[in-house]
Amino acid sequence: MSGPRPAGRVPQGAAGIPRPPAGIDLRLDGNQGRAPSAAFVAALPDAARALRDYPLEPALEAALAAHHGTTADRVFVGAGADDVLDRLCRAVLEPGRAAIVPLPTFEMLPRYVAATGAELVAPAWTEGAWPRDAVLRAITTATALVAIVSPNNPTGLVATADDVRAVAAAAPHAVVLVDAAYAEFGGDDLTAVARSLPNAVAVRTFSKAYGLAGLRVGYALGWPELVGWLRRVGSPFTCGTWSRVVAAERLARSAAEVAAYVRDAIRERSALTAQLQALGLLPLPSAGNFVFVRGGDPQWLRDALAGLGIAVRAFADGVRITLPAADAAFARLERALAAAVRPDALLFDLDGVLADLEGRHAIAAVADVAALAAHRPLGVVTSCPRRLAESVLARHGFAPHLRALVTAEDGPGKPSPVPVQLALQRLGATSAWMLGDNPGDVLAARAAGVVPLAVAPRGIGAEAHAERLCAAGAARLVGGIADLLPLVQRT
Repeated sequence: MSGPRPAGRVPQGAAGIPRPPAGIDLRLDGNQGRAPSAAFVAALPDAARALRDYPLEPALEAALAAHHGTTADRVFVGAGADDVLDRLCRAVLEPGRAAIVPLPTFEMLPRYVAATGAELVAPAWTEGAWPRDAVLRAITTATALVAIVSPNNPTGLVATADDVRAVAAAAPHAVVLVDAAYAEFGGDDLTAVARSLPNAVAVRTFSKAYGLAGLRVGYALGWPELVGWLRRVGSPFTCGTWSRVVAAERLARSAAEVAAYVRDAIRERSALTAQLQALGLLPLPSAGNFVFVRGGDPQWLRDALAGLGIAVRAFADGVRITLPAADAAFARLERALAAAVRPDALLFDLDGVLADLEGRHAIAAVADVAALAAHRPLGVVTSCPRRLAESVLARHGFAPHLRALVTAEDGPGKPSPVPVQLALQRLGATSAWMLGDNPGDVLAARAAGVVPLAVAPRGIGAEAHAERLCAAGAARLVGGIADLLPLVQRT
């Protein structure tokens, strides 16, 4: 007897959001906004009743209606903007109908379309203006939904009010979905124009500018008929009562706090764009609280930043970096980007890396080191005594290629960052990569702001040792020194 099978409309592939590797303490992969201040949290009302009661009171709908200059019958509050998007797709799409969704865009939209059995029509929008002409050409009698995500996620590109009006006029039989989750950060705020059209719905969220992603509060603004569909297509209970209470308080009391966060994000957006350009990468002009950057190797940039404790989101053709809107965190991001993309130097741990390359590997290792030395200054950090380290280097021909040597006599051993910092100082470098073979090497490099790489272990116990290296925060496991050359040549 066969087991249960999913319906044909269940999307294939992995579910959920990719999790960052171990050792992450700065999450810049989710685009969530800055957390509310302690003063805001301290002034929240007592939660006891809100935690018990079902979310029946329409106070948040009324507050949102007043905020946007409309009436409560034109507001629907959902469990995050995702809930609103899903409901709208289920309300208007079915087999035989089609949705036009320019790609790339918010990744859940194509999933919600697929779940309805409708056809997905996906004009490309990888740069420049919203693809109005391509969308208009794609409209047919089967079109039931047209999505305009602006500012767009993940690219940060924007559409205009004229785009919304043109599509609404060309497809009066379809709903025009205007996803304005990042409207506070730039571009035209398309909420008002969408709200004015009988076949358009604007979707907003408290997850971004308002910093309440953990509470899952999103909402839609549209004509009463369309809003009524959203209410009827799913459960009458959407986000919880406490979420509604906090969102209403945030809307009422945090205008200045939210505005300050938006200003900080925009300032960082400009600075990050300039740095990425200086590093030889290709950031898109963004109107969100993030920057999307092309050029280089997206997977390497993600891994290298993860090795320094920073999570970003990698896509096939680029990386999306959320702006932390915090001076210390942004300075850390700037240093990490420089280390990942344009290291001043390369460091090796002599104990396990070079010593393991004695004998039959020594000649090849010298050639590899010489090739690397043509691209970056090289240094060695080891817990061996100086005399032994110098002997090994001289015996195997490494010494002529190395410009700094830090040994046991120079200070505390790894995992202290002191020997790594001293090597940087002797090389006159501010950023580097370091290749080691044990968790102490990884931890020392991370603590010094150096991208930690590790030699993949071989033989008995290799799998367990590899897990320990990854748990310590190694950016990537490589086969040896030779594997660094292709990475270095791309930076």
